[in-house]
Amino acid sequence: MVEFKPILKTIFSYGVLIFLYFILQTAFFPRFSLAGVSPNIMIILVSTIGFAKGANPGMTVGVICGLLLDIFASGYFGMYALILVVIGFLNGSFRQVFFGDDMKLPLLLIGSSDLLYGAMVYIFTYVPRGKLDITYYFMNVMMPEAVYTILVAMLLYFPIIRLDEWLKKNEKRNTVKIKG
Repeated sequence: MVEFKPILKTIFSYGVLIFLYFILQTAFFPRFSLAGVSPNIMIILVSTIGFAKGANPGMTVGVICGLLLDIFASGYFGMYALILVVIGFLNGSFRQVFFGDDMKLPLLLIGSSDLLYGAMVYIFTYVPRGKLDITYYFMNVMMPEAVYTILVAMLLYFPIIRLDEWLKKNEKRNTVKIKG
């Protein structure tokens, strides 16, 4: 028999996390933009959930985060959802080599995900308008955003991992209660 309390707790916890990170991305960090760019907080969340929990949770969180961005910040509905689903899937494929406290791989994946995000935004929004100066976009938008995102990820990575560990402990505790 499936116990729904841990599942609901996980859904509620991820919902709160998505909401908080969305507020950080849209209301807090734009006030602290450096060189005209802000960190991509949603990339941090989707990437971390992807490689900590796997492709399916990464894609689920990616589509929810993407739809929020599409609804509140996009001219093209579905573009951010598609991009973040792809990022959640790709990061989920690294789950087998994930170790929670080692930050080298997560920071590399978050930085790579941000560069992929920037490349896909460029392809979907700038190329159709005939703006083909990728070098300018890469040096002035993609790279500064990726560096800023990696720096902020050093702060926002561990709360996600600690929440995941707490949810796992709760799930194990409830499983033991059911068996006993």
